[in-house]
Amino acid sequence: MQKQLKKYEKYILLLLLLLSAVAAISKIWVGFDIDEGYAISMPQRLVNGDHLFRDMWEVHQTSSFLPALFLWVFEKITGGMECVALYLRIVTTIIHLLMTGLLFQMLSKLDRRWRFLLCLVYFNFLPKWMISLDFSMQQIWGITFVIYFLGRIWKTNRLRDCFGVGLALAFTVLAYPGMVVLYPVVLLCCVLMHQPMHDERKVKDKINKCLMMTLGCALPALFFFVYVLSHMSLTELLTNIPLVFMDGTHQFTAQTKLLAYGRQWGNVCKQMVVLAVPIIMISFVIIAPLKRVVSGIREDGKITCTQLFIVFLLVWTLETSLLVILANVVGIQMGPFHFQVRYLGFFMGTCVLAFLYRKKHTFLFWNVFVLHVVAFAGILLFSNVGPDASSSYLVLGVIGGFVLLHKMLREREQMDRLLWLTCAVFVLSLIFCKGFYVRITEYGPSDILEHREQMTVGPLKGIYLLPEDHVRCASDYKTIAHLTQNGEKLLFLGTEGIENLASGGGYVSPSTISTPAFNEQWTLYFTMYPEKIPDVIVIAKNTVDDVEKFLTKNPFGIWISEKYDTMHMDETEFLCIIRK
Repeated sequence: MQKQLKKYEKYILLLLLLLSAVAAISKIWVGFDIDEGYAISMPQRLVNGDHLFRDMWEVHQTSSFLPALFLWVFEKITGGMECVALYLRIVTTIIHLLMTGLLFQMLSKLDRRWRFLLCLVYFNFLPKWMISLDFSMQQIWGITFVIYFLGRIWKTNRLRDCFGVGLALAFTVLAYPGMVVLYPVVLLCCVLMHQPMHDERKVKDKINKCLMMTLGCALPALFFFVYVLSHMSLTELLTNIPLVFMDGTHQFTAQTKLLAYGRQWGNVCKQMVVLAVPIIMISFVIIAPLKRVVSGIREDGKITCTQLFIVFLLVWTLETSLLVILANVVGIQMGPFHFQVRYLGFFMGTCVLAFLYRKKHTFLFWNVFVLHVVAFAGILLFSNVGPDASSSYLVLGVIGGFVLLHKMLREREQMDRLLWLTCAVFVLSLIFCKGFYVRITEYGPSDILEHREQMTVGPLKGIYLLPEDHVRCASDYKTIAHLTQNGEKLLFLGTEGIENLASGGGYVSPSTISTPAFNEQWTLYFTMYPEKIPDVIVIAKNTVDDVEKFLTKNPFGIWISEKYDTMHMDETEFLCIIRK
């Protein structure tokens, strides 16, 4: 059995590699979600000449720089926006592949079979299950760079690597401002990792590391604020920052947020209990035969709590992964966001082991587990989604969990082989989430077997959409392109921010977020900047289903009624068009 597994490990890796490539290709060509439209239309505003915090009131606007750079290059080469979504997906896939190569280097102390397998975990594990240059992908890449430079400090103790950690953290915070909570943790990690030396040198070494790491954070922050304040005064900046969070989906009182946290974590606990009961029973059943196969069991045949807990984690990972893979066979409709509590459960379990064995696995404990616990807290604190939906951000935390289990079991060859095979099944489940299941709006169940039609016009050209989405997007693109052909300023009111690009770049909006509230924030924006008042307003019927009620009851709808000729608006099957 042992020789047979060794013989076929390379074939398993080859199969997973091939399936990963297929999943990556399918992710580039198939499906589209409103969040991806937001991730494209927002940085395009930078390319169009809008400025952060003055013209742009998007809550994720600080993540715009990297995609804006690639959008600028695309527009310079092509002169338009056709196929831009496909282009950005290809760019993101290439960058993610390069980051996977960096992880392969970071795992150099592991044998090749584990390095390849864990890199496949990283490549297939997408935080929002879309391949887009948005804040979530940038956050994962930033955390990867942070851990990479912390690993270099661990090996070399060089100050320039502390500076690198600071730069990596600055990039991560720019991508996801909530990651500012990582600063004290990363600073502590830099201080903890020092080579033995005399006491006086220890203190000086710690101070120098703190200064270099802080300098690495401060320089990008300085350039950022110089850029922002070159277009607006400090007073205007301080006035506009609270206005950014008036979008409705990120505006909560402390009491509301605490109640939401309670409900969300209560739901997570229910899911974990439902999963844990049968898994505990299975763990006790299989532990008896494992006694005879696993080396390292005590002579009296007793199993330690740690060994039982590891078996539980293995069964948890294996069973939940198989459920994701086999769901459609047994008639359970799923999407990539379903059943994400499995990531959180595995991470929390390995966190317990990391704490118990923190002296033996110091680097993993501080630089992976503590780092990710704080990062996850930052995501929940600054996000409008719960722990279940956010669990896919724990990419490197889950990889750290497999590394920890491997280090604990590598002297027990059969158990390590079982762990490797479990991880292989886990990778297969990630491939299903990435390549077979398709993300659609509202996280509904969808898969690649559903009939789709390829877009032939506009920013989404080349991408396969569901028939109803294809008809609507193609119709909307032609309508908006015709309306704005004379250079008129467009205001699009809908969840699909990608529609803004049909105007050829001449669009205005407080925010192109995919969950717009159309509240007082919107009236205030055009009151403060009357030069941005649009020439034509397009209302998407799939967002505003009762236009008459919207124009008479909604704060921004009333503003539109006062300034525009709403009595003679034009309509298409999917849009309402209003002019002055």
